[in-house]
Amino acid sequence: MKKTLIALSISSLLYSSLSFAEQNIVEQINKTSKADETMLITGNPYKQSTDEIMSAVSIITRTDIERIQPKSVAELLKLTAGIDIASNGGPAQNTSVFVRGTNSTHTLFVVDGVRIDTVTGSGGATVNDIPTYQIERIEVVKGPRAAMYGSDAVGAVIQIFTRNLAGGEYQAAVEYGSNNYISAGVTGGISHGEGSTTLSISKETSDGYDVTKNDFPVDDDKDGYERINMSLKGQQSLSDALTLTWVGRYDEGDFDYDGNSEWTVIAPSQEYKKHLLATSLNYAQDLWSHDISLAQYQEEQTRFGDYPAVDETTRNQADYVGVYNVADALSFSFGGQFYQDEYTGSNDGFSGVSRDTSSVFSGALYNEGAFISEVSLRYNDVEDTGTKTTYNVSLGYNISDSIFTSINYGTGFKAPSLYQLYDSWSGNADLELETSQSWEFLLRGDVYGVTTEVAYFNLGFDNLLDYNYVTYQYDNIADAKIKGVEFNVSQQVESLNLSANYTYTDTEDKTTGTQLSRRARHKANIGATYDWEQVSLTGIYQYQGTRFDAYSDSTLSAYNTLDISVNYQLNDAWKLQVKANNIFDADYETAPGYVTPGAEYFLQVSYSNL
Repeated sequence: MKKTLIALSISSLLYSSLSFAEQNIVEQINKTSKADETMLITGNPYKQSTDEIMSAVSIITRTDIERIQPKSVAELLKLTAGIDIASNGGPAQNTSVFVRGTNSTHTLFVVDGVRIDTVTGSGGATVNDIPTYQIERIEVVKGPRAAMYGSDAVGAVIQIFTRNLAGGEYQAAVEYGSNNYISAGVTGGISHGEGSTTLSISKETSDGYDVTKNDFPVDDDKDGYERINMSLKGQQSLSDALTLTWVGRYDEGDFDYDGNSEWTVIAPSQEYKKHLLATSLNYAQDLWSHDISLAQYQEEQTRFGDYPAVDETTRNQADYVGVYNVADALSFSFGGQFYQDEYTGSNDGFSGVSRDTSSVFSGALYNEGAFISEVSLRYNDVEDTGTKTTYNVSLGYNISDSIFTSINYGTGFKAPSLYQLYDSWSGNADLELETSQSWEFLLRGDVYGVTTEVAYFNLGFDNLLDYNYVTYQYDNIADAKIKGVEFNVSQQVESLNLSANYTYTDTEDKTTGTQLSRRARHKANIGATYDWEQVSLTGIYQYQGTRFDAYSDSTLSAYNTLDISVNYQLNDAWKLQVKANNIFDADYETAPGYVTPGAEYFLQVSYSNL
């Protein structure tokens, strides 16, 4: 497979382990990726090659990030086939990620092996707080993954891996751009015996812009933001078979936003503090491997304005994953997960309430000759909500040395958040689990240097959670169906790399008969990168079709954008980067009433010995 250098690297992933200890594999891949950026073995307990993997995944490497120069995780994800982004303004504002037409809460976000979804509101996760400067790679594993991850892993699992440098490696960067955007970051690796630790620190500020187009005086101001982020990540070999790994993150910031209502009196704003701590022990010898990990994720949100509030959620998580290789063609996996969510804050309806979620799973992989098959099964118990058994079955066949096809079927579910269950105004303690069924057909090949992947997906949902305007409570009132096609293609022609993807997504709310809100039927990205001596030039064209918005009962117009970035390697250590977003200053909305920033320009200077 030819390597794709503009965040559209395409391959597949059959299986993702629960354990944070999967960092050991990722770190090996990251080091090798300087030679081949399409190597994909991340989180796979069977350690398959990319030719054997049976489900679609999109990979964004550090090389992609350096070339694209994005200002947020959402800016990276929107380049991926099958992903729609809806944002209430710029990179600091509330942002929803829809994968293959599913709800934003149907995608599980994981950072260095730790779940970061919350139990406030409708659930889901906030990822734009993580600066792209601190990201090593992102993996978008599409399709139902509930057989391995449990709740929320319905449309996809998106895992973010933070920077990992060898001892003595370092990088520092400063950047300035539109809306008085200023960022600075430094990252470095430290060796200690048979291990190393990477430390990253960055700060980012922007005056922002007015994110709404309304005429309300209180909203007529710029909505700026500031954030500070720190990341610590390392590993230590204790013996030939035993490895200890650790991760620590701290994120702090604040941002302004608009009330978007004539009744707003005080301009709203929000502060947040988040931390993530995790450690893991990996034992691998002969035919066995074992991963045991412990983690904690905590998120505190403080809102100011007409409706001040404080929300704090804490998750304590424990995982075990084991693999037994019976023979070259047959392997088994097994394990379990436990995590406890607790909320404290201004919502008296459930402040102090906690919920335990426990699960066990097992799986098997058989790979012999041209055929490959995999099955996984998971039993889930969500306290005071219900139990659910989920499974995945995959069959693959190598038609030739360069053409591969597979079919996958899986079930999934999503548990209601504590807010949906126990909020004093809209909560409903009788809510049931959302459930889903999904299947995918995949065809992947490399013919005459052209790498192509086509995937057809079909999903059905029962008992979808939504707000009931009759009872004024959350309820299991909706069913939905989704089907579509993803097409990816890339080719390397000497110094020119070309890639493109297109997605057709047909969604239907079976209760109302309308399209699901803010999902485009048609979406496309076209990218080109040209390397010439010390200069690299990248251009990305994006097309987003019309989208129906259920809340405003309106249609959002289609739009086109073009982004250009230039990288100039001054010498071995110094690099100059220039980025222009939306160079034709297209005026469009991804959420009704909220405007996008228009044309933006940025200049970055970095120094490194990578």
